[in-house]
Amino acid sequence: MKRGSKVAKKYKVEIPAAALKETDFDPGDDLSLSVSHKQFVIRSAKVTDLIPQINIGFYTVPALLMMVIFFVYSRSLGVNQVALTGEDYSIANAGTLLGTISGIVIFVIAAIWTKVNQTGPTKELYWRNLPTIVIACGLILAFSFSAAFWLLGRLFMDASFDIYTSTVMIFMILAVVNYVMINLAMTLTTSIITNLLTIMIIGGMLFAMLTNSSRDWWKHNFSFLGTAEDSANFQFNVTLIFSGALMLTLVDYLFVNLQKNFKGRRILILRWLLYALSACIASIGLFPNDPQFHILHDRISMWLVYIILILIVALRWILPRVTKQFLTLSYTLGVVMGVEYIVFKLTDYLSLTAFELLEFGLAFSWLLLLLQNIENLANFGHNLFIVTVKDDSKK
Repeated sequence: MKRGSKVAKKYKVEIPAAALKETDFDPGDDLSLSVSHKQFVIRSAKVTDLIPQINIGFYTVPALLMMVIFFVYSRSLGVNQVALTGEDYSIANAGTLLGTISGIVIFVIAAIWTKVNQTGPTKELYWRNLPTIVIACGLILAFSFSAAFWLLGRLFMDASFDIYTSTVMIFMILAVVNYVMINLAMTLTTSIITNLLTIMIIGGMLFAMLTNSSRDWWKHNFSFLGTAEDSANFQFNVTLIFSGALMLTLVDYLFVNLQKNFKGRRILILRWLLYALSACIASIGLFPNDPQFHILHDRISMWLVYIILILIVALRWILPRVTKQFLTLSYTLGVVMGVEYIVFKLTDYLSLTAFELLEFGLAFSWLLLLLQNIENLANFGHNLFIVTVKDDSKK
């Protein structure tokens, strides 16, 4: 070795046996280590091991069956030219119906298969959680199809295709949807459920705003989207109902693991407050702001606000190992929400719709951060393990 050259230091990380059992790795396997955002990520050295291996027949065969159904039914109606979008028979309507049905069935089969065979994160899922997740995925599929075809209808107005081209398009759409749903079932985790909750609430509400019959809905209030006066009230209310149910599922999923590591009355209080919050979200959709439910709707909305304020104030005592940064952020958001309420009540600066949207945005953002903190605590000691980095050059 040349004089002046430096010997590269080596460090050793000892992996607990319990952690190794949670993987498919064996002692002596080659693993790759990468550094991402100042964190070590250890994974298989084979790129193919990082991607769920899905047999091509699992998603193409169901798509072929649905394609045949579409072709035969179109022929029975004597249809030779199919419109891209429209209220009558169209690729949009057929794709939405067949895609949603096919996607849900494929997702259920894949989720049950992975859970029974203990081959993916779905093994951590409880059977009681599956129905809500399936319904949420179905609604997200239906909303996604509707939004995508709504946009395509605006871009390609009056477009139509012959029966053979339309059939091929239906096959391609269904094959992609089936693949996505199988992949989702094989990689389903609490983080993905949180993402589904976010997509469902934001996507459902945006879709209701885009498709409602009254362009002046914002002059009334945010809850107007759920009333009988608006044509999009069904989408808006269903979004809230199943968002509340999905959040209930997520809280149930998280707290079973959380209570293995942290016990006591404080955890129970936090859990039941989040259950109550989920119930309020669902109840706002269940009891829209129509005349017969107006008083109940307003009271439930206020209960939701009170529960969030109680959570923020009591966070220091009911959330284990809460960080100073999260406490500071929570109190800051609580103060901002309080100031907005005072400004709305005492001045005409904020309209009712603007006030509701701002409060919803702040509350929902904080709720996602809270769920993320709970998820990290729930994984600690279950999917997270303490390791020590040792200097291997000193022998």
